[in-house]
Amino acid sequence: MTARFGAFELDPRSGELRRDGQRLPLQDQPFRLLSILLERPGDVVTREELRERLWPSEFVDFEHGLNTAVRKLRAALGDSADEPRFIETLARRGYRFIAPVTFHDQESKTEAASRRRIVLPLAIAALLVAALAVALALRRATPDQATIEAIAVLPFTYNDAQSEHIGDGLTEVLIDTLSRLPDLRVMASTTVFRYKDRPPDLKKVGDELDVGAVVVGDIRQQDEQYRIRVELINVRDGSRLWGDQFVVPVSELPAAQSRISDALTQRLRHGRRGPGAYTRNAEAYDLYLKGVHAWNQRTKENVGESVDYFTRAVDLDPTFAAAYSGLAHAWGVMVGNGLVAPEEGAPKIMAAAQRALELDPASAEAYTSIATTKYRNLWDFAGAEQDYRRAIALNPNYATAHQWYADYLRSMGRFEEGRRETELAYRLDPLSRPIHGAKCWSFIHERRYRDAIAFTRGAAELDERYLSVPCLVTAYAGLGDYDAIVALLQSEGGDDSLGLAEAYRRAGVRGLYEQRLKLLLGHSRPEHRFPVEIAETHAMLGNGDEAFRWLETAYGHRVSRLTSFHLQPGFDRLRDDPRFDDLVKRIGLPRFDPPATAPERRASGHVPATRPSRPEPDLAAAAGE
Repeated sequence: MTARFGAFELDPRSGELRRDGQRLPLQDQPFRLLSILLERPGDVVTREELRERLWPSEFVDFEHGLNTAVRKLRAALGDSADEPRFIETLARRGYRFIAPVTFHDQESKTEAASRRRIVLPLAIAALLVAALAVALALRRATPDQATIEAIAVLPFTYNDAQSEHIGDGLTEVLIDTLSRLPDLRVMASTTVFRYKDRPPDLKKVGDELDVGAVVVGDIRQQDEQYRIRVELINVRDGSRLWGDQFVVPVSELPAAQSRISDALTQRLRHGRRGPGAYTRNAEAYDLYLKGVHAWNQRTKENVGESVDYFTRAVDLDPTFAAAYSGLAHAWGVMVGNGLVAPEEGAPKIMAAAQRALELDPASAEAYTSIATTKYRNLWDFAGAEQDYRRAIALNPNYATAHQWYADYLRSMGRFEEGRRETELAYRLDPLSRPIHGAKCWSFIHERRYRDAIAFTRGAAELDERYLSVPCLVTAYAGLGDYDAIVALLQSEGGDDSLGLAEAYRRAGVRGLYEQRLKLLLGHSRPEHRFPVEIAETHAMLGNGDEAFRWLETAYGHRVSRLTSFHLQPGFDRLRDDPRFDDLVKRIGLPRFDPPATAPERRASGHVPATRPSRPEPDLAAAAGE
């Protein structure tokens, strides 16, 4: 059956797209994309569906592949993304064919009659079977019991600043609880908290996040009581699927959280966290919620505060599993960013995470902390993979587990698997700054500098906070475009960035790296915080002996970033030195060369550089945590 729209005609039988009867050249993927869109004109075809239909059994750079196919299809149709006549883009969701379409059958009358003699009896039988199935389904379920496949828990509102951490904490707890339910996609906290400071249009939220329902809540404190209202809303029509109010004394807030979680899981699916996940101690629970609130800020000071809150919570209730998991994650970020020495912090991470698992064997967060510590600091790579897989099996919606597992896979030279995990993390938490940064660095590690630039620049068009400056600097350096680096540093402002730009203007590339080295060495405890970055800068300056001396310092302290040093472009010029292979072997990493996917780097003659450092960096931006 041909599809006609405007002056165009698509014939799926011949595989041709024609305009005014003239065949247009169109490659296979754009043709298949158009065919899929024309199956349901006027309806949104999601990016996930296009992935499954266009690349069902092969791994590709999906974002790049789909964007290329859409661009080629629009070029063939003479269409525009800004003022579409045929294909409308719905940001982060998918595409919709918006032009009127008519369909025409090409069969001959004889063929059609023959087909009807065969198909009609089968169609009648299929209709009877379908009718019976519908009748049985109607007997089993009422209309509001349709399965919800994707959901977002929006940040709870509150009536005073003293209740902010309660609202944020309840939001996190419900996200964690619902993430454990089978066959339910739950948006991550970093994505939903973007809606915290603005009244959400629920239908718009549903469209932006591609979810069928949202949980909304409100907390009001009156004297010594909390009044908590919670609702489950169908975003398509605004109908209320479930709702309840809970009036509880401050001392019974933990019990109220359990009742809310139970009611929601019963409405959505059967299942919940282990019995030791949370606490009945109101003071411990309040401290835990304050820890979660501080953790979400992801700055050096706030992460330190979260350690204090979680520690006080477990002191009050030594059976509080979620607080132990929070403590393990907080220590992990401190160690990963060099704020705590690995020899001091790694035992604390492992102890807290293992205690969490004793109390709640289904804690994906605890398994993720253990896996990352084994990978980054203990160099137990087989054990790390086993624990990452356990975490993801327990909670497939846990974006951080996918993100950190992707880092591990790239360190093992398993780039295709790493891309897949990065993409999963990105789809689960599309508004996460750390995951945006991780995706940019995944391109850098494969020497795909232009892809890194296109991705982070494109993300910044949606929100300037997604611009990963360190990654972008590395990509431009990989292409030898130092003028672009200087322009970027000047636009960033700040004394360090402007100082680096001035050093480049004064003394060229060497001046830039000498200034960077000066900044790194000027920090407190550089041997714990930046030994890999200092080694990399020495490598860029041609100081091989100094580079290996600082790498040995990192080796002695088991600094977290050492397990991915062999991926960094700045060390490429040391790869032929026997000391490079010796260090890789002693750590236990596999020996491989990055994928040869950057002919522009080889042609440029420039050696790739690394990111400039800033004083007291934002932890999320600096380490991808």
